[in-house]
Amino acid sequence: MIPEHLDRPGEPGGHPVVWVIPSQRISEADVSDLLRGIDRARARHAGPGPFIVSIDGRSGAGKSGLALLLRDRLQQRDGADSVRVFHLEVLYPGWEGLAAGVDLYAGMLAQLHRGRDADWNAWDWENDRTDPRPRTLSADVPLLITEGVGSTAPGHPEARPDFGVWLHLEEPLRRRRALRRDGEMYRPYWDLWAGQEERLFSL
Repeated sequence: MIPEHLDRPGEPGGHPVVWVIPSQRISEADVSDLLRGIDRARARHAGPGPFIVSIDGRSGAGKSGLALLLRDRLQQRDGADSVRVFHLEVLYPGWEGLAAGVDLYAGMLAQLHRGRDADWNAWDWENDRTDPRPRTLSADVPLLITEGVGSTAPGHPEARPDFGVWLHLEEPLRRRRALRRDGEMYRPYWDLWAGQEERLFSL
């Protein structure tokens, strides 16, 4: 099911192309079709800033895996400097910070859409605080892949990506994947995070 913020019509020229992929098993044909769709949309991109592809979906849907797969394919085809991946998990300020992290990310997207570098600070998950060292996401990269819960910027129509991918997977499979990936660290927070996802995608 596509979240409401992607399903309802947006302003002319401001609504991203949206691909919906059941992510239990993404086939080679799925990847090839997706790359062709990205290329078609990218051909219409006039800038400024990078062409932004965002891979969204709930926890455990396979977002990071698809992002890295697309990056590798595009780098093989277009060169090592042709694409960069940005993971939203570096922004969320803790286990209750999904909405706040998406707000920070939307501000970065707005800067990139103007052709300006986006400054940001990472969240230090080990010490539960913001890392004070400033970081910069360059607007000079030709194609930027962003991935993570909220990467299509729900609640921020002014900061949509140029191309959105929604990965769908039923909750039991997502939970199994996520807990296998993150182990016992994630288990106490699954319901807390899922509730934030529900609120975020109802925007």
